[in-house]
Amino acid sequence: MEGAARGEPRAADGDRAATVVDALVAEIGSTTTVVSAFDGLREASAAAPRLLGQGVAATSVADGDVTLGVRAARARLEAVTGPLQPRALLATSSAAGGLRMTVHGLTAKMTARAAREAALGAGGVVEYQTAGKLRRHDLQRIEEARPSLIMLAGGVEGGDVETVLHNAAMLTELSLRPIVVYGGNSAVCDESCQILTEAGFRVRVTPNVYPGIDELDIVPARAVIHDAFEEHIVYAPGMERLGEVVTGGILPTPGAVLIAVERLAEEVGDLVVVDVGGATTDVHSVTDGSAEYRALQTEAQPRSKRTVEGDLGTYVSAAHVEALIDARERPDHLPSAIPDGEDDRRIAVQLARVATVTAVYRHAGQFDYLYTASGRQTVVRGRDLTACRWVIGTGGALTRLPGGLATLRAACARNGGDRLLPPADAQVLLDSQYIFAACGALLGHFDARRVVRLMLQSAGIAAEG
Repeated sequence: MEGAARGEPRAADGDRAATVVDALVAEIGSTTTVVSAFDGLREASAAAPRLLGQGVAATSVADGDVTLGVRAARARLEAVTGPLQPRALLATSSAAGGLRMTVHGLTAKMTARAAREAALGAGGVVEYQTAGKLRRHDLQRIEEARPSLIMLAGGVEGGDVETVLHNAAMLTELSLRPIVVYGGNSAVCDESCQILTEAGFRVRVTPNVYPGIDELDIVPARAVIHDAFEEHIVYAPGMERLGEVVTGGILPTPGAVLIAVERLAEEVGDLVVVDVGGATTDVHSVTDGSAEYRALQTEAQPRSKRTVEGDLGTYVSAAHVEALIDARERPDHLPSAIPDGEDDRRIAVQLARVATVTAVYRHAGQFDYLYTASGRQTVVRGRDLTACRWVIGTGGALTRLPGGLATLRAACARNGGDRLLPPADAQVLLDSQYIFAACGALLGHFDARRVVRLMLQSAGIAAEG
């Protein structure tokens, strides 16, 4: 691979010296593990930032040791590049159930929604959500969800305190002891944390995710959730030895993608990124919406938003996607985890297209109409994507199967309709090197401008300057 021999050689086992490179990033998915090698990422580097190569292997969590898959993927990478000595070895993971969370707030449309936005933005899979006081039925549902983390919110600043205190006390009756992230009314933060800590929970605190009416403050919560995830993941079954092969942090893969997407949006403007996987389809958007429609919004929206559709995937959730296809066009079988053969690939492309269009449609908001004494009023409910000039596909289904660009175009607006989709003339591109998640991990360790150049290159966007 270009540039693989430009690093600083050092002694290594065997006859070949290892080439020193800036980073290896392991993206550990539910079915496959990808290890990518990068160099030219440091500010003082004379070389241009570049992807040196990638190795792919089956994820080995089910075998009781995730490092087996990481090492196999690295071996396949180094079979092409030669031995590599990374300055940093980072990881993102959606294996072992990913970042499973439950979220609990005071009201469905305010604090509970804010907690959910924080969880999803951090890369969480929200298994259960409640509003109001927890009941014993809710505790049963939390037990069944077996979350890695619990997000506890409730009460604007200076507002309700009773509900969040009640919920903290109720959580102590769980048999589980996941990490609890407290993001509720600060007036009872200490008291709530004491209740939970004395019951054996590890508690992390973030500023109130909904400090006032129509105010969201979810960015600090994402960082706290990422730290809690890293603490949790090294104890998850099959993941215990991950710390042995990673020298930097471990991020939930969807959270890493959103970090990358946010930084890319600073460079190119409002955008949507779609990631179709075997189990879920994630849609990430960074936008404040159209100025024309902003005054019509009925609820506050974060600039960065992620939604995850747990019923839309090309393998684990394939049967759900198939059910959305017209009976006359349904495939006669479902593809394997890694489509093998022309027929399997054709069906996987069909499923990916349905998953993409459906997920973007769900992510987008819509016009709605209120009828008042003064006549009909138009309002906007949900996410306005009409200002997004870029629609980019990442993940294996869109970047490694044919037809990715056509699939993304099908998710953009057409004539008519009330959905606030990306415009028909939006630029449609692919993360051709499949590196956005890896770049999200790199951003915390290397020169951000150089990492952004990697993303621009992968998407085929000309860099300025």
